[in-house]
Amino acid sequence: MHLFSSILHNSARPSPRVRPAAKLGTWPLPLGIGCLVLAGCAGQRSPLDRDWQSRLTRAEDWRSSLEPRSTAEVPSQEIADPRSAEEFVSLAVARNPAIRAAEAKVRRVSEREVQARSLDDPMFTVAPIGDMAETAAGQVGLMTSLSQRLPLPSKLDARGRIAALEAAQARAELEQVKLQVVADTRRAYWTFAFVSRAIDTTRDSRSLLLQLRDVADAQFRAGQRNQQDVLRAAAELGNLDSELIVLGQRRDTAAAMLRQMIDAPASQPLAEPMLPNEHDIVVSRDALLARAVQVNPALGRIAERMTQFEQQQRLANLNRWPDLTVSLSYNAVDNDGLSPAANGQDQWWVGFGVNLPIWTEKYDAAEREAMFGRLEAASELAAERNRVTFRVEDALLRLESQREVLRLLRTQVIPDARAAVEASAATYRTGAGDFLVLVDNWRKFLGYQVTEHQVSAAVEQALADLQQAVGADIDRHTGDVQSDRQHPSPDGALDTHDKESAR
Repeated sequence: MHLFSSILHNSARPSPRVRPAAKLGTWPLPLGIGCLVLAGCAGQRSPLDRDWQSRLTRAEDWRSSLEPRSTAEVPSQEIADPRSAEEFVSLAVARNPAIRAAEAKVRRVSEREVQARSLDDPMFTVAPIGDMAETAAGQVGLMTSLSQRLPLPSKLDARGRIAALEAAQARAELEQVKLQVVADTRRAYWTFAFVSRAIDTTRDSRSLLLQLRDVADAQFRAGQRNQQDVLRAAAELGNLDSELIVLGQRRDTAAAMLRQMIDAPASQPLAEPMLPNEHDIVVSRDALLARAVQVNPALGRIAERMTQFEQQQRLANLNRWPDLTVSLSYNAVDNDGLSPAANGQDQWWVGFGVNLPIWTEKYDAAEREAMFGRLEAASELAAERNRVTFRVEDALLRLESQREVLRLLRTQVIPDARAAVEASAATYRTGAGDFLVLVDNWRKFLGYQVTEHQVSAAVEQALADLQQAVGADIDRHTGDVQSDRQHPSPDGALDTHDKESAR
């Protein structure tokens, strides 16, 4: 240290004699400050939760390999054998990557509040080289300074509230993602259920057509019918087989969509879906519209954004006030100065400073930006409220119309079509009926049965759309909105964030 200090002094200016370094006894303050700086730099960082660390490791492995994941690379929870729509929904909420990404975003944005409310790092400066001042106490050998900027507490409070509101918006976006995933899962499930039931019905109807073909063939061999009936039955069988192929493709596509929603591998088999709930669905238009305005996360996100612009306008106004900067300076003085009276007494002093916010154009622009942001958010809130109202009403209308169609199919259309097939089949077996009329009645009966399955699934899909539009699940027996259902927060605990704290 003596040699290094001597070299610094000699390089600063020539001297007829070698000047010794500043005495070490005068260096405790700068050395202590330096040690504090190094200690702060070497401070340990808080580690991630074990679950999130494992997720990060898997994500990095996935990015580096760019290969499809195996079953071992998906989350450790084994994929169960879901059958009902709600079992698929539970798996999707727990495993869907889009939800996990939104949860990670919530965690990421939530870390901003601490940063926003914290002070800037103190500034430590040191000047060991140069033509130092010569004082009566001796030659200045080292100049140091430590300063800290202290903004108004209200500024830190505004910054923290802005960051908290960003986190609140991220939480609302997470709820939107969950609603989207849940609705997509339900829609995919009921498509899967409809196609599966349509395949079973078509296969049963194919067995009936085989029986009719055998009857036509027997009557043809007996000379009671011509070969046209047999050929027509064979053509219908071929047409039915092609429809089964298309239905099988649609079933596989719906199954692939379900696997995607629950983040299951492509090789994961799916059990046969359960039949839809046949109980009547109780809904109330006015009650659902009122609850949608209260619980829909899209509206909540925009409301939080509007409040955020209010805080930004407040911060822009507060920035017109100067910040206080407190500094502590320390100079180490040599005890062998040019003056014979040099005593080597070190120098120190405390200073205060403020920034001068005189360039008001930027503050005016920041306030105008925040004001227009509030107007933008207000208009966006009104537009989103109209969209939510339309989606709720549209889903309600589709739900009611599909339920009415389903009622007509089950109480009138399908029973009449079945009776027509049975009557024409009985007449044909006696040798008096027309095979074309029989096939036409059979084809209509099959179409009505498939339509019944499709409309039954459409009722459930309309209910899924309605729940997504409202923003919460609906009790199908009472019509109550289950807005009190709590989802796990990204850290595994229940989300107890109080949005009022951001205001």
